[in-house]
Amino acid sequence: MIAADEGFEILDRATCLELLATVQVGRLAWATVDGRVHIRPVNYTLAGADIIVRTGMGSIFAAALADLPVTFEADDLEPALETGWSVVVFGTSEDLGSTTEAAALRESVRPWARGSRPNVVRIRACEVTGRRLHPRSGSIVVVHLEPDEEDPPLLDAASQPAEPLEQRVQPDRCQRHEQ
Repeated sequence: MIAADEGFEILDRATCLELLATVQVGRLAWATVDGRVHIRPVNYTLAGADIIVRTGMGSIFAAALADLPVTFEADDLEPALETGWSVVVFGTSEDLGSTTEAAALRESVRPWARGSRPNVVRIRACEVTGRRLHPRSGSIVVVHLEPDEEDPPLLDAASQPAEPLEQRVQPDRCQRHEQ
């Protein structure tokens, strides 16, 4: 179903889960008792409708042990076409401990972050919502340009001299506002 004049489609649960299975990185969010919201990027996999994350002994693991409600979000965007999708999962997280299930699921998640990630956390999906943004109306044109015969061949990056780092880095134009 496409929302009127909004250009996006509200996705059903099955489509949301299909899309979640196509990417490896999402964001896990939870609020602590003092009201602070924490958001962490995580590698994950799906086991049915459950999201499986490997973690160390840090804040994600602490949130799972505290039985806090969590929100998980993953997306895939195509800026050139101004299109993409986003899926949000509301649920609870739990540490799977040293069970045989945890051992089997541990190998299904490949963390990008270095270091030990021995803990397996399951996020049980209580509610799954999603939206897909469709491309704007109009046509997409792909143009393949052939080089002119008189143009010199382009050098590949490896054969070009390296520019000093100081010349490539722009000064920081953002200032921190302390309160």
